[in-house]
Amino acid sequence: MKILLSALCLVGLGSVGLTAQGAPDFSGTWTMDLSRSEAAAQGTPIGPVVVAIRQTPAEVNIETTRGGNTQTVRYLPVGMKATVAGEPVSSFRWEGPKLITTLITDVNKQAVTVDEVRSLNSAGTEMTVEVTLVVQHGYQSGGSSAVQSKNSPNTATGTNVFIKQR
Repeated sequence: MKILLSALCLVGLGSVGLTAQGAPDFSGTWTMDLSRSEAAAQGTPIGPVVVAIRQTPAEVNIETTRGGNTQTVRYLPVGMKATVAGEPVSSFRWEGPKLITTLITDVNKQAVTVDEVRSLNSAGTEMTVEVTLVVQHGYQSGGSSAVQSKNSPNTATGTNVFIKQR
């Protein structure tokens, strides 16, 4: 009985250790690889894109610079509310080693939801970002408001690759 209890304690402590190892660290400065990124191939060339990420357990800050313009977004864990008035609705969560961020904002007075799924290569030197952008038109186009078809006309998807600079 004591052996079984000891084994259960060791398994329990081992599980805590695995969880405590935490999520991968996306912190750093990343430059878009224009030759391997779908955003770079859309319409007018977008030029260099640089993303600076600061990650803590309590929040993820992502500063994106493209075409001389910089946008900074603070993502809080899903379920937490921003405490700064006027701050966009943004959240993050983990699915295994993948960092998933959601931003609800507006572009040209249209409500837009941007979901990004970030993953790292085994060396931590490349970040792949799968982007899904949904423009809310105020009407339903197939399915409920909770589930959007990835093939609906108001949805765009793409994958971008970033190389870590420092």
